[in-house]
This record gives sequence, structure tokens and C-alpha cells, in this order.
Amino acid sequence: MNLESLSHPQTVPVFPPLGKRIKALMVWPKFPGSFWSFAGMMRVLDEKVLMPPLGLITVAALCPKEWTIRLIDQQVEDVSDDDILWADLVMVSGMRVQRKGLEEILARARRLGRRTIMGGPYASGEPEVLLKLADHVVAGEPDEVFHEIARDLEDGTAKRLYEIAEKPDITKTPVARFDLLKCDYYASMPVQFSRGCPFQCEFCDIIILYGRKPRVKRPQQLLAELDTLLSLGWKKQVFIVDDNFIGNHKLALELAVELEKWQQAHGFPLAFYTEASMDLAQRSALIEAMVKANFFYVFVGIESPVKESLTETKKYQNLRLDPIEAIKVLHRSGLWVTGGFILGFDSDPEDIFEQQINFIERAAIPWAMVNFLHAVPLTPLHDRMRKEGRLIEYSVNSSDSATSNFRTVLPFRVLVRGFQKTIASIYDPAKFYERAWRSLQDWQAKDCQRPAHQPALGSLVRIVLRSIWHQGLRSSYRKAYWKYFFQLIARYPMNRAKLWLGFTILISGHHFIPYAQEVVREVEGEIREVVNEPELVASAESPS
Repeated sequence: MNLESLSHPQTVPVFPPLGKRIKALMVWPKFPGSFWSFAGMMRVLDEKVLMPPLGLITVAALCPKEWTIRLIDQQVEDVSDDDILWADLVMVSGMRVQRKGLEEILARARRLGRRTIMGGPYASGEPEVLLKLADHVVAGEPDEVFHEIARDLEDGTAKRLYEIAEKPDITKTPVARFDLLKCDYYASMPVQFSRGCPFQCEFCDIIILYGRKPRVKRPQQLLAELDTLLSLGWKKQVFIVDDNFIGNHKLALELAVELEKWQQAHGFPLAFYTEASMDLAQRSALIEAMVKANFFYVFVGIESPVKESLTETKKYQNLRLDPIEAIKVLHRSGLWVTGGFILGFDSDPEDIFEQQINFIERAAIPWAMVNFLHAVPLTPLHDRMRKEGRLIEYSVNSSDSATSNFRTVLPFRVLVRGFQKTIASIYDPAKFYERAWRSLQDWQAKDCQRPAHQPALGSLVRIVLRSIWHQGLRSSYRKAYWKYFFQLIARYPMNRAKLWLGFTILISGHHFIPYAQEVVREVEGEIREVVNEPELVASAESPS
């Protein structure tokens, strides 16, 4: 494994050795509100947040056994100065969307005189930015070389930047340290089967960070992780976090078959969900195996109903089958569909907003993530925008409302107003719940699909009462809520799978409806930010 370093002799401090028995504090910074946070939903459920940081607990498993590891997830608990002072080393990971929290925790650790090391997707994509904040930065996947980094920290020879160019063999990656988590805080638990994706979407940094040749674990590895979770009492949802679970569809099929056997042996304690490319709809045997293994739903990167935009971004896999028909195939086969959509492609026509809204309605996708197109560092899109002189890095906002960081073909005002219109339309309460109802009718749940383990009766009663109080009595969308509620209990009282997913969608409205309203307001702030800077207006709206 090739492990390169970058040094800056004039500015790099000399760090003393930390010794063999390092006390390491791992910190997962707060997330801003987002599509994926399900924050409003968490206020109804017993859990605090959706899921924990898989990356950090994977690195924890790579640490020497002599180290003492503590993990604090700032989504659910605060980090005190005493926590930081306890540690010899503060280890932080995160994504760009967590930038504010990352900066805060790294600054606090530095102020308190504690060493810091930063890794994860943000560090891998923009290591030079993080070098200003952390003592040490790891760019790349550290699975096979972390023992070297640990030795350097212990001996006092640690480098400022570790750049890991090669992709590790993840069949050697140990089981993540799930024991470090306070599992009761989480609604879902992440595991990983593969890294990488075989496709070449221009805007995607996954293929840059993790490669286009999917690397997979052996089925027995993943089953060992599930055994560990089961031993810790976990019997809820499990998210297989792969950016494309079917990147290697043959091995995904092999895993799904083994998962079904594991579920049968343990009484089907878990319900799975994952992300996959649209071509899953063409793989009937794989879909059947996933459903038998108790997969309930799948997130699909649909992006756009406009073929020219898909061709432009090299998302050819979405052109092989009519997208509406692909979603119907997945629904009929037992997989409920959520989807991602993007606005701002060069080929987007002026009516793209109406097309996106109509597509989401026709496809009956309640949980539809809509974002502006972004030129993420390292991606082919970023390179193209830089070469064309179109990058405009004016916004420090890394939330779901962040507008495109390059000059789009659609005029800036047209794009942002259209984005607001799209979000407001699809998460209009009546339309959201009507679409949710149609999705439940389209989704043909199979007899083998069983809901995730349910809480005790007392907890269920509390959840229902909180939902009725917050949504059915106090919300602005209570009329749409009650209409959907009574349809659900009248139509599917004896269908456990549909009743479970139906109530999940019902409660999710407490996240998505306020979330959409907040995003529309935040985008208005983005508009004012640009309008108040004449140079940025010119940059954003100059003709291409």
C-alpha cells in the first residue's frame, strides 16, 4: 500500500511522541438540518437521530488494542472541555456539510492544547483546507495503513498529511466497533458491503474517492457484523450504506442469498434498505433475492427526466430503461422507491422544474431529494467548470439550500426560483400525502417481508400519541394528515408490512414538510447574498 506524505518544513510544528497507550477521543460533528437528517421525525420517535458514524467506528477497529477509545456523536450529546482534556488525541471525521461543526471542534481542541487528526470524505476531497485546522490530515482510505499512522503518532514522527493513493482490500477490514455506540439513540444502523461504483457520472466524487472498480467484502464478513449487532441487542433497520449496492451485481446477489439464510436462522430480526443504480430494475433475480432477505426500500439516483441532461452527465445507466417503468418494476417486485433529483445541468430546458414535479408525481415518490448541481472538488464536472472559467465559489453554505457553485446555463434567478417552486410543490402537504398513498398502493409488499422489530406496546402508544399531538392537532397540515391516516388504517389494518411503512411515511411528514419550508427560506437568503454582491451577480448570470 502506497502511503505518501506532504510536508511544509517552515510551518510544520514538531510533535512529541504520544506513547503506546494513547487516549483517543473520536468526535462526529453536528449535522445541519437536511433531507437525510429526518430531524422532525425524530421528535416523534423514541430515538434521537437517524444513524451513527460508520467511518469513525471502522477506524476505531483499526486502532491499536493498547489505545483507549471514546466516541462522542455531537448529534446526540455535547463535547465538554473535560472530554477534550481527557484525550491525548482528538480524532475527527466528517463531510463537507459538517464543516461548521468540524471547524469548531478542531479549534477547541487546538485551544486546549490537544493533538488533532482529521479524516473522512471532506479531508479526502480537500486536504489542504483541513491542514489549516488539524494537526494531521488523512486523505484516502486508511484501512491497510492505519497501523503505520498509529505508530508515527506513538513515536513522534507523524506527518502533517497522509495521502493514501491505493484502494485497500476491504476483505481485510475488521468489524466496526459498534460497542462504542449508544445504540438506543439511533433509529437505523449502518453497515458497508462495498466501496466504489462502475459508472462515470460527471458530478460524482464517489468514483474519484473510492474508484470505479467496486471492492466488496465477503458475505461472511457482513454476517459477522450483523452477528455483532444482534449480540448488542440491535433488532431494527440496517442501512447498507454502499453508494451503489449493485455495483458488482453478481456479488450483491450472492450476499442477498446469504442474508436470507441468516435472517431465517435468526427469525428475521432486521429490515434492510440501501442505495442502488437504476439498472437494478433490469435484474429480476437480484431484486427477488433482496426482497427475500427483507430489503424494504431503495434509494435510486434518478437525477433528471431529461435524456439530454443524463447524457451530458454521462449517467448512461438511466437511459437503458424508461425511468417510470423502472420504478414500476421495483414497486411491483417489492422494493419501495425513494429518489434523488438534480437541477442545474447545462442541458436543462426552461421547463425543467415542471418536468421534475410531474415526474415525481407520476412516479409516486414521496421522499424525493432535490438539489442544485454542484461541481465537487476532484470530479470531472469540477475540472470542466474550472477549464471553462465557470466556477464561482462564493457561498460558504453547505446545506441543502446551497446554490450551484458554478455559472449555470439557466440564469441564476430562473434556477433558484424554479428550485423553490419544485421543493414547495412536491412537499405541499396535500400532494405529499396523496403521493405517499399512491406509492403504498403501487408497492406490492411480499409475504416474506417483515417490518423491523417494533418497540414495546407502551413505546408504540407514546409514538402514536406524539404523532397525533404534533401532526394531527398542532400542525398546519393536519387535514392532509388525517385523510392519509384514516385511509391507511381502513385499507391495510392486517398488512403488517404496509402498515409499518405507511406509518413511517405518515410520521416522516413531520420532517419533510417543515424541511421544505425551511429550504425555501434558506434559498431566499442565498438569493439575497448573491444580489448584494454585484460581481457575483455578473458571474452567476453572465451568458455561457
